[in-house]
Amino acid sequence: MKNLFLFLLSLAIASCHQPKPAIKTAIIKKDTIISGVNTHPDKYKKQLEKGTDFIASGTEPFWSLEIDFDKMMHFKTVGGLDITTPAVEGVKAMDADVTRFAAKTEKGNLIVQLMKQECTNNMSSEKSAYRVTVDVKNITDREPKIYEGCGQYLYDYRLNDIWVLESINNKKLAAASFPKGLPQLEISIAKQNIFGHTGCNNINGASEVQGKKIWFGYLVSTKMACPNMEFENQYLHQLSNRTIPYFIKPGKLHLQILADTIYIYRKID
Repeated sequence: MKNLFLFLLSLAIASCHQPKPAIKTAIIKKDTIISGVNTHPDKYKKQLEKGTDFIASGTEPFWSLEIDFDKMMHFKTVGGLDITTPAVEGVKAMDADVTRFAAKTEKGNLIVQLMKQECTNNMSSEKSAYRVTVDVKNITDREPKIYEGCGQYLYDYRLNDIWVLESINNKKLAAASFPKGLPQLEISIAKQNIFGHTGCNNINGASEVQGKKIWFGYLVSTKMACPNMEFENQYLHQLSNRTIPYFIKPGKLHLQILADTIYIYRKID
């Protein structure tokens, strides 16, 4: 009996010292996908430089679409169908995140619908932020042909940084006028949001880069009383729930708030 007890005890001790199985961990690279948007800015650099704001493509048959919201829409297929239309104003649906663009030319009609929904390309498995439907009707066609695929806004990757408001209409702001120093914005393309402060209160909100423009959602701020509340109220009003043209010069971000109002930010990170 004693020997049996010693044998069982030795088994128990041995089991306690068995190495534990290794826990497998997955390393996820940050920003591999930016909210469904391709993260290879150089891939679309030429299109962005020539003014393209939005691109889309599909298979069966292969087709492509480029939109410059200031100038034109260009749709073509591998079979030779090629239509360019003037730019038109998008119409947003009331009950869904869908924008519709309808244009007519001598060659025919083009209707493009952009739906904010993650979309995966059947061939490349590349993910995009939008599902796209294109209805094309040549003058010779009795019925439109419908093409479906995926699309995304292009963006200048340099936006993804921290910016401090340096001047308005080239008039320098004085840091001493603000309890926290000059107002700051941090734009995150990956998270599609912005945060920062007005020089006093902290702010945050949704955002989306749309080619040559940035859409700012409603900005939420803390409620501290500040010496310069008139400036803060105007600043929040001019950024909130608006789509604002931008351009970047080395180290500088320009937001064209109104035709006669431009905010100039300096890169600090």
